[in-house]
Amino acid sequence: MRQPTIILLALLTLTLASACYEDNIACLDSDATNYDILSDEACPDCCEYPSFSLDVDRFWADSVFRTTDVYPDGAGNQIRVLNFRVYLTELELVTQGEVLPTPVKEIEVGVISGSDTVLTDFNANLILLNATTSSTTSTVGRLRVGTEALTQVQGTLGTADDFPAIVPSTAPAASPLSTQAGLLNFNDGQGYLTASAEYLLIATDDTIRVDFYNSEPFVLDFPGALEPLRGVNLTLELAADYRAVFGSTDLTADENTVAAGIFAGLRNWLVVTGVR
Repeated sequence: MRQPTIILLALLTLTLASACYEDNIACLDSDATNYDILSDEACPDCCEYPSFSLDVDRFWADSVFRTTDVYPDGAGNQIRVLNFRVYLTELELVTQGEVLPTPVKEIEVGVISGSDTVLTDFNANLILLNATTSSTTSTVGRLRVGTEALTQVQGTLGTADDFPAIVPSTAPAASPLSTQAGLLNFNDGQGYLTASAEYLLIATDDTIRVDFYNSEPFVLDFPGALEPLRGVNLTLELAADYRAVFGSTDLTADENTVAAGIFAGLRNWLVVTGVR
């Protein structure tokens, strides 16, 4: 009688264990940071994706850029760059064959619609670069990198023509779209500047500000193709050369000449130096 009793107990234990087992429902997307290979079933909306960031170091040619230092412009005039702010928007990574899905960084903003302001979810995959001595890291958004080698980052200098009619005061305080000191936006819903440069002419002690309105697409090549690490945060390391912007133009010239020269320098301002 002992053997049948043992078998019966074993079967009863297996039955109870099976009855108590619950399917493990978790993320089955290998691009996610919480990917669970042991999951029995994919969750409908639980995947969390890694962040995509830009880390920018600032230089004047081969030296570290400082807003307290004096530099020569394109005509040899001594200047100090007091501030230089640039919007980089619609940022996306490019593989050898396609553009990856747009990084996601949703915020809620007020958008003008007719005579009303409507709270709207907006994908703020953009950054605002400022003139500063220290390196700065800005999060662009959450990203799915896939399996193809990464070769470029692309975006827009400034904001595209179809950018929503955002009311800056409704954006989160930490967002580049919120109201900035020195104003980088027009009246509510009428858009943002592309960039704003402010510099001091040492000889005359005059402070000059030049604002930029035209947007333009840009593409930055990686030093070499990068095999992506899926489910891992990705930071692009960039070098911003302020000599390219301020060191090739006579900054005592008329405003249109100065603006054209600085904007031309923007096209060679940023270089991808590494990835981590």
